Amino acid sequence: MADADLLTTDGFLSHASDFDAHSHGKALAGHACRFDLGAYRDELYRRHGVDFPPQLARAVNKRRGEYLAGRVCAQRVLQRLGMAPTQIAIGAAREPLWPAGAMASISHAGERAVCVATLDPDVIGLGIDIERGIGPELAAEIRGVVVDADEEALIRAGFEDFPFGLAAVFSAKESLYKALFAQVRSFFGFEAMRLTRVDPQRLEFAAAQTLAPGVRAGQGFTVDYRREDDNGVRSIACVLRPPA
Repeated sequence: MADADLLTTDGFLSHASDFDAHSHGKALAGHACRFDLGAYRDELYRRHGVDFPPQLARAVNKRRGEYLAGRVCAQRVLQRLGMAPTQIAIGAAREPLWPAGAMASISHAGERAVCVATLDPDVIGLGIDIERGIGPELAAEIRGVVVDADEEALIRAGFEDFPFGLAAVFSAKESLYKALFAQVRSFFGFEAMRLTRVDPQRLEFAAAQTLAPGVRAGQGFTVDYRREDDNGVRSIACVLRPPA
């Protein structure tokens, strides 16, 4: 496991801190950090107690650094929850393989990494996503991929800042993808989840198609979001076990 002192002395990781979040009435444990890709070197995997995965053998340093920072955040969160030290391997679909009893999610953007987790058995899916702020030009470039005309109209009506609103919806759909993957077990695109409502710090979506027995066409999902200090966005999707 990562030594807490290393988080501020190895030149790679900094600004490491725990945080708490809530979604659907469930308490979630989180950990976030910043990382300096200019200070990355492979030996940091050993120093932080993270196995270097064979899947990254051909990866560039950027990907190796992002992966390491995310896994360190995950280690810290699982430690907060009282779990024994463990390696978080990569699954067949490149998803993190969490230890039994844990539901968690990792994200990174720019030089920030974050992980959120819970041991609550009622949580059957969890996704977190962070995104950097985007400007009008990038928003115009990606809006046709992320949303349709009706969704765009909802964003423009619900957000004073359209680029931020689009980034929030983009992030929310990414979080939903992660939270629902355990049920769907295959890729689905932005068009599979349609924005239906915009509220302060919460977005509502409806599945546009049936993706799994527990994810049926028309089924509703909510995602919590917040604006970050750098004008980026953080979103969390939490999927609960259906009532018996």
